Amino acid sequence: MPKLIQRLPDGPLDIIGDVHGEFGALQTLLVRLGCDLKAGTAQRPLVFIGDLVDRGPDSVAVCQLVMRLCKLGVAQCIIGNHELNVLKGEKKEGNGWIMGGDDRFEVGGVKHTFDSVACDPDTRVKLLDWMKTLPLALTRDDLRVVHAAWDHRSIESLPEQGEVAKICNDADKRVGKSLSASGVVEGARKERDEFDKLKNHENRPTRLLPNHTALAVAEQVDNPVRALTSGLEEAVPTLDGYKFLGGKWRTAARSEWWNRYEDDVAVVVGHYWRKRTKPEGSAPWHANGPFGWVGPKRNVFCVDFSVGRRYLERASGTTEGFAGALAALRWPEKTLVFDDRVGSVATT
Repeated sequence: MPKLIQRLPDGPLDIIGDVHGEFGALQTLLVRLGCDLKAGTAQRPLVFIGDLVDRGPDSVAVCQLVMRLCKLGVAQCIIGNHELNVLKGEKKEGNGWIMGGDDRFEVGGVKHTFDSVACDPDTRVKLLDWMKTLPLALTRDDLRVVHAAWDHRSIESLPEQGEVAKICNDADKRVGKSLSASGVVEGARKERDEFDKLKNHENRPTRLLPNHTALAVAEQVDNPVRALTSGLEEAVPTLDGYKFLGGKWRTAARSEWWNRYEDDVAVVVGHYWRKRTKPEGSAPWHANGPFGWVGPKRNVFCVDFSVGRRYLERASGTTEGFAGALAALRWPEKTLVFDDRVGSVATT
C-alpha cells in the first residue's frame, strides 16, 4: 500500500494543474516546459496536482502519458477528487469514459453528451491499479502540494499508508452512522426527494435544506480524504447561494480555508477553476489579481486555470481561443507557463 503523504524531490519543479482529459493541451504544455515526449524526459521534475481525468476528450491518453512519466521517474502525481470518484466506483458527470452509462451535461437548458474516448476493459484495470498507488499529498520543507485543501486535522487523522478508497469509505460510514443516529440522514433524504433528488435544474429548492446541508458539510469536513481532495465546505446561508453544479443543486459552499492558513510553508493546489481575467464574483482567488497568491502570508496558490471548462466552451460553439487553459507553476521562480501562450507570466 502507498504512503499517503510522500516526499517531493529537492530543487526546481514544474507543478501542473488539473488536466481533465485535455490531452492536446497537456502535450503542448509539456513541450513548452522542455519535455521530450518521445524519449520521456523532462528538464525538471514534473508534479501533477490531480484531476487528470473526466469531461475532456481523452482521459485515457492523459493517464497513459502521466503514468509513463511517473514510471520513468520524471513525474509524480497526487489524487484529485475525480480520481477518487473513479477509485470508489462512483458514477459522476463526465466520467462515463471509464464508468460507462449515459454521460450528459446541460448548458443553458440544452443537454449535451460528453465526447470522450472510451476506456477498454484491459486499460481500465491498468489505470485503476496505477491510481491506487498515488498519494494524497506531496511535501518538502518549503512546499506542500495537495489537490484542494491543506487541512492539519485531516492530515493528522490519516494513517501513514493505506488504500485511499477504503479510508474514504470507512470515514463515510462513520459520519453516516453518527448522523443517522441524530435523524439528519433521514431528514436529508426527505429534503432531496422533495426536489427531485436535487438533480433537476428546473426544480430549484424553494426553501433551505438544513439536514441535507448538514450532511454535505459533515461528509467533507469529517472525512480526511474528501477534505484534501475536494476541500472544506460550509453551509450556504441563503437560497440565493444555492448553485446547480456538477449535475445537482449544491447547498454547501467551499470554505476559504486559505484565509486561515498561517504556516510559513507554501501550498499549491488545483481544483478551483480560477480564471486569467478578473470577472465579478471571483474574489477568493483574485484578491491579489488573477495570478495572485492568497492567504494571510500570501503563500497559497491555485494552479487550476480552468482547462476543464473547455467542454462547456465547445458546447457553446467555441473551437479555439478558449478562456480556460492548462497551466504549470514553475517553482521556485513562481512563474506560470500556459499551453496556449508563448513565454511565462509572473505570479504576484
